[in-house]
Amino acid sequence: MGHSAEIKAIYGNKLRIRVCGILENHGNYLFVNHKKLNTENIFWNFPGGGVDDGESISETLVREFKEEVNLNVSIEQFCFFNEVIVDTLHAIELYFKVKSKNFDAKTGQDPELEIITDHKWMTIEQFSELPTHQKPVVFSNLKSINDLINRFQN
Repeated sequence: MGHSAEIKAIYGNKLRIRVCGILENHGNYLFVNHKKLNTENIFWNFPGGGVDDGESISETLVREFKEEVNLNVSIEQFCFFNEVIVDTLHAIELYFKVKSKNFDAKTGQDPELEIITDHKWMTIEQFSELPTHQKPVVFSNLKSINDLINRFQN
């Protein structure tokens, strides 16, 4: 995948728990772009990040949305989990539907590595058209969010 040495040094050789939020607004979903995750520095995923020691999943997701896209969210429901193992990186990702009263996202930052470079509202069709290496593998052949959720619940 081409993760940077910096990413591997910080997150490699240990299990990391990540939470991600799926925020929908009139058929568009909010994504953030990350650098240092491949050689192109283009990698789109839902906003989210690692759970800190002593921090609840809900607190993490609220904090990450505030940091990355300057939105206040609350969790609506758990959707699915995904395990990622690439080289020395190992993560368990928990995906939740979230809600917000405000959809005026602004690109923020990731305080640990400053890897957030942009945000974008995309339809599932637009997201599906991205090259495979520019999005998490779990989203390959994605037709809808419900299609994705149903893969894990059946």
